[in-house]
Amino acid sequence: MSAHPPLTQPAEPPHAGLAASGVRHPGYVVLLFFVCFAFSYLDRQIVSILVQPIKQSLALTDTQIGLLQGFSFTLCYATAGVFVARLVDRTNRVKLIAVCIAIWAISTTLCGFATNFSELLVARAGTAIAEAALSPAALSIFGDIFAPRRVARASSVFMLGPYVGGGVALFGGGMLLSAAHGAGGTWLAMHGVAPWQPVFVVVGLPGLVLAALVAFTVREPVRLETPAHATQAKDEMPSLREVMAELFVHNRFCLPYFAAYVALITLFYSHAAWFPTLLMRHFHLAPKTVGQTAAPAYMIGGMLGVTCAGVLAARVTDDTTLRKVLGFSACAVAALVPAAIAMPLVSSSTAAIVLYGMCAFGASIAMGLAPVPLQIAVPNRMRGRSLALLVFMTNTISGGVGPLAVGYLNERLAPAGTSLGVALALVGGVSALASAVLYAVATRRVQDARRLATA
Repeated sequence: MSAHPPLTQPAEPPHAGLAASGVRHPGYVVLLFFVCFAFSYLDRQIVSILVQPIKQSLALTDTQIGLLQGFSFTLCYATAGVFVARLVDRTNRVKLIAVCIAIWAISTTLCGFATNFSELLVARAGTAIAEAALSPAALSIFGDIFAPRRVARASSVFMLGPYVGGGVALFGGGMLLSAAHGAGGTWLAMHGVAPWQPVFVVVGLPGLVLAALVAFTVREPVRLETPAHATQAKDEMPSLREVMAELFVHNRFCLPYFAAYVALITLFYSHAAWFPTLLMRHFHLAPKTVGQTAAPAYMIGGMLGVTCAGVLAARVTDDTTLRKVLGFSACAVAALVPAAIAMPLVSSSTAAIVLYGMCAFGASIAMGLAPVPLQIAVPNRMRGRSLALLVFMTNTISGGVGPLAVGYLNERLAPAGTSLGVALALVGGVSALASAVLYAVATRRVQDARRLATA
């Protein structure tokens, strides 16, 4: 494969991609995949509101809870992503998404039948493995049906999923848990069912409906190349070595960009896993109250941030998309640093929840723009594996280290486990600062590459 300058994209006609891809209703495709992504995060993060009852029912430690939400889940997610990435680049992506949604829906439902840590861990692993295909496959499809500047908008809508799904997990999970303790509590106790178990069943089963909608209403688009990669044969399948060379040799911005996103998602997973528990332990709020207060802050902050990302994306042109997307992300994460440090340390639950929403706002701007560099800077047949590599790194490192580090530091800083706020501030503050610096380095490398190309 010949070398090529992947940093700029000649402008396309506004709807060129739509006509050539064979997709007639791209807005519907984006909306449906957004809903699927939101449900994946609902299934993934429902554990965060159930930490206390699961811990009491199964006699778990904070380290085990950290493993359950973090390292074990994300290791399975990331490892599966490596295997499905090649399928994303060579097979029918729509069918792949539909099958995986059905599998994760069944796995989440099975979590409700777990009676010990091992069974819950295995069921969660099934959810993790199946969820690995959605992001790289959906984002790869967007690259085929939209021009570069429109890819950013579509991806920002899709990236609302974690905030909507996570918010529903907090709010809906708290309501369901409260209902299970209330009207149905006696019946559940008579049958030996803990109140947290039916919550998994209720949030898992709707995924089967989504799987059917994807399978029967979405058409696989024609694979298209951007003008910068038009010389690549349509059916050529580059090797993994060529993919790595494309990412880290031809595109020198990729290494700091990958590292910046890993650091950002470390903060995201740490907050998602432990902030509800912080409210329950330090401020003695009931799970229902936590859901009713934290979920709106999380959802509103995240949705505003992703909407802001879409507005910013509308201000770019096809040939400036890459540089400006990285620059916007650097500024957003830099503004996030003080909020990430203060949020777990304040003495008021109201102030903590407001700062939590501010953290969600800053992080979601960068998250909404995160896939865009890979969608527009690498060839089509490398796109799935490039996105999967980013997912692999964020989940093995961020999802594994973040929640586990908070739980571990909490137990080590105070034997009674009373330093959760300090542990969360340390992990979140360091992660946000590192991410801001690395995004700035990535932006500088794009600018340097452009200057060299011009010279």
